[in-house]
Amino acid sequence: MAGVDGEEAFEPSLLGFAKEVYEEAVGDNDFIFIKGVKNSSAASILIRGANEYVCDEVERSLHDALCVVKRTLESGSVVAGGGSVEMAVNVHLEDYA
Repeated sequence: MAGVDGEEAFEPSLLGFAKEVYEEAVGDNDFIFIKGVKNSSAASILIRGANEYVCDEVERSLHDALCVVKRTLESGSVVAGGGSVEMAVNVHLEDYA
């Protein structure tokens, strides 16, 4: 945490706990596994990439995806995408014709 004057302070109560953190190769990729956490209702997502630009893009995409999940849970409904609404209208118009 940074104060108004710019000095940083360490707050131990804001840290999580894990019994085990390790990196393991799965297929062609290396994954970081975090096991034995105290608070299982929270999760950490570690973003890795070739450079800062890739990590920024992954972070934005992840943020968008989490916002979609949040809105879906709040509203309790989903509107299908990918042209499905247009296809449904087409089917109804063909039946009507």
